[in-house]
Amino acid sequence: MLRKTQLRLGVVAAAAVIAVAFGAAVPANADPTPVGTIKPLVGVGSDTTENLVNGLGTVIANIGSYDATGSATIQTRTGGVSFNRPNGSGSGQKALSASINQSGTRVWPATTGIDITGQLDFARSSAAPSGSFPGTDLTFIPFARDAVSFAVSAASDFPRDISIGAAAQDSVSPAPFTLRNIYRGTVTNYTDNNFNTVTIRPLLPQTGSGTRSFWIGQLGMTEATITAGGVATDLGNTVQEHNGNYVTQPGDIAPFSVAQYIQQGNYAALPTTVVERRGNIQLGSIGTIKPYQPSVGGGIEINPSFPVNRLVYNVVSTARLTGTVAADVQLQSVFMGTGSQVCTASATIKQYGFGTIGSLCGNTTTYKQAFQF
Repeated sequence: MLRKTQLRLGVVAAAAVIAVAFGAAVPANADPTPVGTIKPLVGVGSDTTENLVNGLGTVIANIGSYDATGSATIQTRTGGVSFNRPNGSGSGQKALSASINQSGTRVWPATTGIDITGQLDFARSSAAPSGSFPGTDLTFIPFARDAVSFAVSAASDFPRDISIGAAAQDSVSPAPFTLRNIYRGTVTNYTDNNFNTVTIRPLLPQTGSGTRSFWIGQLGMTEATITAGGVATDLGNTVQEHNGNYVTQPGDIAPFSVAQYIQQGNYAALPTTVVERRGNIQLGSIGTIKPYQPSVGGGIEINPSFPVNRLVYNVVSTARLTGTVAADVQLQSVFMGTGSQVCTASATIKQYGFGTIGSLCGNTTTYKQAFQF
């Protein structure tokens, strides 16, 4: 166990180097401040990118971003309605779709009956457009790259290098020790260093999370197959994403954003409030490849060779990308193209642990989806 403790301290020390490199900063609150401040461009959604977009809001005055969790309701327009805070990429896309309101009156969520037409301008998303919603109503504009690994308790003997696995192995007996088989429920335990059998508890982010859908997809599975495996039927296995405090037992395992892991370690140096909620976790390697690596000048950064990686997006109404009214031109200036205010804020993107994506940043032609209700 001493070796694991030393490794954990080494990661914390590396994060501290990042903090020194970027200098001290005075944190700001997560939602637009002071409370009640209304920004021209308002977004909701992904937990994964909320801190980064909050940080972008310190260098781009027009952005007002509301976290995935916090008060039960938010008000985003002067004199506007208060409505339920969307938690996660999918929820953000649904709320944005309701706000755009091009298919008749839409409410968010449906159970409240609250009409939120015109209350939102963009949605944060760590998930790509879904093939379940073919169409072009929404444009997903990529602006950074993340990676996702698995987190386990640093105090455990849970294997630290696990392969993804493949459907072709499903009939192999005994089942190989892979991430796919862990989440299929066909690998249910491991043996610790004292030769004790430890029961595995696979954790998943909340429904509507982009990380949840991405992770399941990377394992070659669907919500239906996850449920069939018995994981999603136990509410105790569903947790808020990127919160290592839920990983408490030696058999716990959960997907975790590498950028979130880095920024949480660098929380003291960031210009916005980032809650250090990693707890006592370590991120594992996949197929011998580590999720992060030393960065030039000290600290750590995402390993560009890590096999499980993804683009992250800001989602907008496609119609507004060609609009000529002042509000649409403002939205285009912030999000559209490599010269946009978001894409030129590369230092902030890196500061929050994400990777930059060069000419792909600000792309508005490739990633489309119909409204999601």
